[in-house]
Amino acid sequence: MENHLSSQIRTLSYEENEDHPVFGTLVEQILHLLNSRLIFSDILIHQNSPLLLRQPKGLVAVTDSPITREELEEFFEVVEPNWQERIQDRAFDRSIDLHTARIRANCFTFQGKKRLGCVIRRFPKEPHPMAQLGLRAHEQKFAELTSGLVLIIGDTCQGKSTTIASMLDEINKTRSGHIITIEDPVETLIPQRKCVITQREVGFDGDVESFYLGALDALRERPDVIVIGEIRDAQTAQEALALAESGPLVLATLHARSTELGLQKMIRLLGNSEPQQQALAHALRGVLCQALLPSVEGNRYHLATECLTVHPEVARMIEAANVNAIRAWMEAQQREGCHTMNAALRVLLAEKKIAIEDARHASTDRVGLNVRV
Repeated sequence: MENHLSSQIRTLSYEENEDHPVFGTLVEQILHLLNSRLIFSDILIHQNSPLLLRQPKGLVAVTDSPITREELEEFFEVVEPNWQERIQDRAFDRSIDLHTARIRANCFTFQGKKRLGCVIRRFPKEPHPMAQLGLRAHEQKFAELTSGLVLIIGDTCQGKSTTIASMLDEINKTRSGHIITIEDPVETLIPQRKCVITQREVGFDGDVESFYLGALDALRERPDVIVIGEIRDAQTAQEALALAESGPLVLATLHARSTELGLQKMIRLLGNSEPQQQALAHALRGVLCQALLPSVEGNRYHLATECLTVHPEVARMIEAANVNAIRAWMEAQQREGCHTMNAALRVLLAEKKIAIEDARHASTDRVGLNVRV
């Protein structure tokens, strides 16, 4: 958007942008947006281009006024005083409390370091109650577990961290214990209620260097619940499983598009060995797959989920690495604590909350969705 006047991205109307302070500092403009009634997930900022919002139906410009390099530099100073050194090698993330809002800012250079940019994701100041997220009753029961492994899977930006924060706060409200999270970076801050909360940030200047080392540390810190922000590698997968076998409840996220793809990835990271498959089958309590879909009106997101609660039959399939059979097992009849993504999508379609094109994109079984729609 170097020449933003020729951009085909729509600009908010005067009524929509609620008197956005065009002439305020960039921090003031961001705060105004964060506290407005506008629906968006991210703020995208490019030097010499207008502020952009990622809304459910796509990008929209806040105004026609471009953001200058000086404005971005001033904002970077707020986010990270040492930003000029940090940005030399690569983009950097920072989660901070910006007055009344909590945000994560990813700051970067582009076009051969000639221009600055930033993407801001906002987080709730406190976790949302689980019922408000749109989770079904059997999905909310994952927060009642005291041991084992629960995998929260899905593509990036599908609300996995929001769900985990809500689960943690439900645990926090209902029983006493020590909750440890290993995050990159720390997102929603969990208030201390009945539990002691230890939120550790991954990074060379954070609390721990990697998810694996954070998980390794956690076992000596007497946890009742451990969150591993993302399983990215074999070491972290193996340590997550070892932690789940040792007693505490382990909640971990994994990037995958469906329940079976998530389990296949986990088995692959564990080395495709029979002993590890047996250990996973014994420790796994459930898999929750998430997708956020824009509403028909484009003014909000709807959560659709796929849920697998591990039954003895499922455990045997995992032991045999026969995870492809799990979908047919889930669809064969109503299974307690289980439902497919297509079942959730059909409910949203029947209620005319989402469009069929968006449902097909989110489906974990597009052929099955087309047959039944």
